[in-house]
Amino acid sequence: MMVKNIIIYPVKSLGGSSKHLWEATSIGFKHDRQWLLVDENNNFITQREIPRLSLFSCDIVGDNVEVSFQNQKISWPIDQRGKNKQTVKIWDDQAIVVDVDLRLDAFFSDILETKVFLLKQDSSVSRQHFVTTKNKNINVNLADGYPYLVLGTSSMNLINSKLEKPIDFNRFRPNIVIETHEAHEEDFYKSAKIGDTLFENVKPCARCQIINVDPYQGIFLKEPIKTLSKYRKFDHKIYFGTNMMCTKSGIISVGDPVTLL
Repeated sequence: MMVKNIIIYPVKSLGGSSKHLWEATSIGFKHDRQWLLVDENNNFITQREIPRLSLFSCDIVGDNVEVSFQNQKISWPIDQRGKNKQTVKIWDDQAIVVDVDLRLDAFFSDILETKVFLLKQDSSVSRQHFVTTKNKNINVNLADGYPYLVLGTSSMNLINSKLEKPIDFNRFRPNIVIETHEAHEEDFYKSAKIGDTLFENVKPCARCQIINVDPYQGIFLKEPIKTLSKYRKFDHKIYFGTNMMCTKSGIISVGDPVTLL
């Protein structure tokens, strides 16, 4: 087995960027989901509420974050931050965030035609998420719950064999795609060595309606949830891919062997 793809999503729920190599840390890939958008009521915004977020592309280039939407582009320094700290609730957790720049708020608000604010995770304060399967808290970025989502190529091959129109792996927003032999074998990994890093499995990932967002059109479709519900539904939830955490930081590269421990 080996690493097939590495993907980061600097701004939560925007499009991601593929990398040949990247640094894996305990809270997630470096700069992965370090920013998010909130509405006027300080509720975090995702493709669940605004599927058009999928039409934004986002990347880390040098020391800057670069975002584009159709023919519009904007960038800002990675370390840029304001002075106003606040708390934003992400499901059952609290994250400390800071404002970034009014021009960025205006950029996103104008395109989305609703008032939103771009916020950055405060790196000086850890966001903790309680992992029931491990009975402990872990530090995490601004992801819904876990630092990494790992997906096997065989799982993608199986769902595509059942769909009338095949889909890309980006529907499932993984961080690491592994070349595998059997569909959903990643569900059963305990731990793995990837390059110089170590990963530990947390649990299979329960999926929400975001996987039905066509990232190229920014609209909800009926698939793949309709098909997945026929063979990947357990205890009223649909599972696809697995959540993992990094227990030893380091650099991961495409082509790195994946050794199960």
